[in-house]
Amino acid sequence: MLDKNLITADQFNKIDPVVSGKIVSVFYELRTLLYLGVMLLATGLGILIYQNIGGLGHLFSIIALTFIMIACFWYVVQKGLPYSNDKVKAPSPYFDYILLLGCLLTIAIQGYLQFQYQILDDNLGLSTLLSALLFFVMAYRFDHVGILSLGITALASFLSLSVSPQKWYSSDFFSMSSNLQITAIVFSSVLAAIAMALDFKSIKKHFTFTYINFCSLIFFTGATAGLFMGGYYVVYLLLIYIGCVLSFFFAKHKKSFLFLLYAFVFGYIAATYLMGDLIFDEEPILWFFYSFASCGGFIFFIIRYRNYFTRKS
Repeated sequence: MLDKNLITADQFNKIDPVVSGKIVSVFYELRTLLYLGVMLLATGLGILIYQNIGGLGHLFSIIALTFIMIACFWYVVQKGLPYSNDKVKAPSPYFDYILLLGCLLTIAIQGYLQFQYQILDDNLGLSTLLSALLFFVMAYRFDHVGILSLGITALASFLSLSVSPQKWYSSDFFSMSSNLQITAIVFSSVLAAIAMALDFKSIKKHFTFTYINFCSLIFFTGATAGLFMGGYYVVYLLLIYIGCVLSFFFAKHKKSFLFLLYAFVFGYIAATYLMGDLIFDEEPILWFFYSFASCGGFIFFIIRYRNYFTRKS
């Protein structure tokens, strides 16, 4: 390009070190280390308090954690850029990690209060819901996908516990009577619809992938659990196949191999269950041929589509 006078000598001198490998980006390595540091710090504080609970004093520990949490939130409020429906760049390299630390400390303080004083026994669901709302507000206000994931997880936990809290206390949480598979299907469907509506309105479109990823896993897990629990299994089969179709179209829309993999894996599980119920019980030898054919099909699937479906940056 320099020989053809497409770029200037000054531009060449800036580009050449990058192209030749003399300058190597360590952006993702540093982000990984920073995220790991935040997680280790939050974990270390929890272990420190647990091991020295008598020596440190409960009140001092809670005050110290609360002070750090408030300091984190004060920093992000002071340094945060104005809200935008589009993606907002962090104002500093450490901004996202300080926000994440503040949110994790919120969970740590709630857990500490419950573990030591049991003050949330009668309001455990409300506490989880408030945490979810806080995480959603923080995620949208400061454009943080990691906090959005915490919000979705907390909201799912709230719904699961509120369905049958007595089952949670009696360690019989996944019984048929709890109907958690129905809760999972309804919750993931509603949340996915809201996410697509926000995407259509161009509100934080880069959050859509995270929403649909969580919703897909929750939906397919709930439908698969219902399938294997027996009863109305045809309904769960249809739900899985509908989910596979939607996941396939979303994979094509986003050029994401991950959602294509979801469609393939859960569609395979549903098809295998159906064939086992209708055919393989009568002809067990067919299991042998089906196993070989399905393994070959999976290998072909990986080779054929792994390069075509590449997630957009």
